Amino acid sequence: MDRDQLQLLRYKLQKRVRKLNSADHQVFHYLLRQLWGFLQSQPLLVGVMAHIEATMQHIKAEVEPVFTQNSAVVLDKEMEHAAACYFVLKHCVESDDDSIEINVGQCYSHESKFNDILESFRDIFLEPFYDYLDEHLDESRAVLALIQKYKKRCEWFRRKDLQNLWLEDTTRGEKSLALDLYEFLFEQGLDFYIEPSSVSGEVDLISSQVSEERLLADAKIYNPEKSKGKEYILRGFQQIYTYAVDYGEPVGYLVIFKTSEEGLSFAVSETSHHTPYLSYNNKTIFFIVIDLYEWTEPASKRGKFRTVEIAESDLITVIQ
Repeated sequence: MDRDQLQLLRYKLQKRVRKLNSADHQVFHYLLRQLWGFLQSQPLLVGVMAHIEATMQHIKAEVEPVFTQNSAVVLDKEMEHAAACYFVLKHCVESDDDSIEINVGQCYSHESKFNDILESFRDIFLEPFYDYLDEHLDESRAVLALIQKYKKRCEWFRRKDLQNLWLEDTTRGEKSLALDLYEFLFEQGLDFYIEPSSVSGEVDLISSQVSEERLLADAKIYNPEKSKGKEYILRGFQQIYTYAVDYGEPVGYLVIFKTSEEGLSFAVSETSHHTPYLSYNNKTIFFIVIDLYEWTEPASKRGKFRTVEIAESDLITVIQ
């Protein structure tokens, strides 16, 4: 992402958090909702939050006593506490109780005045979550937003060009499309290696960012007419899952270029901001399908649309 744009996003985020930090308890709940709406409107911030949703679901259960038993929950690890902040803030935003932040703050504060109690809520949940967002904006945890942006770029503006790139040489088309993805990610500021060796073979892309986690991504073609159908995608999933195990990384991305008329969908129990994913044995794999097929007829004349579904059980079976 352009550094100026990133700086502007940080400024907008900081401005809204400052507003919350000076808010009276009577308006805090409504301003928190406004902040959350802003977060949901920014793809990079959505990407960071999606990473928490996908990898830290167990923390959601950990913070339940805060709401059900009015009991303070303390998590020692920084990442776990950041996830706790996210799930607590999300719960508050979704609540119709405009004093819920005061109720939560009372679990951690011995103060009697509402504004003093609210200060504890800010210190324990709002500020750490803001720090986490700010620190991870330009790391791999925002990568889902970048890949979603790439998907729109392909489907809205480059569908025909990329479909032709595939058709020009279908034996190398997958590599050509993968390189287009990697060029885009490189232009967005990600630094990575392409196809380094691993115990299990080669992964298309692994980032070399100096951060807690690296980006693992594989690109595959979906085209049953070219022997790249459901089983091929399942093997691709097995590969990226195995790479995640080899590299000790919690998250991987399977980017699928659909170049056939036939549709492809993932029937999994979890989605994050419209992106399906599977979490299994502490590894989370996101599935991003990019539709490059160029229809020659208008929608009214296409007939019945056929979609192949990959079920969660299919994915689990292939890695067991």
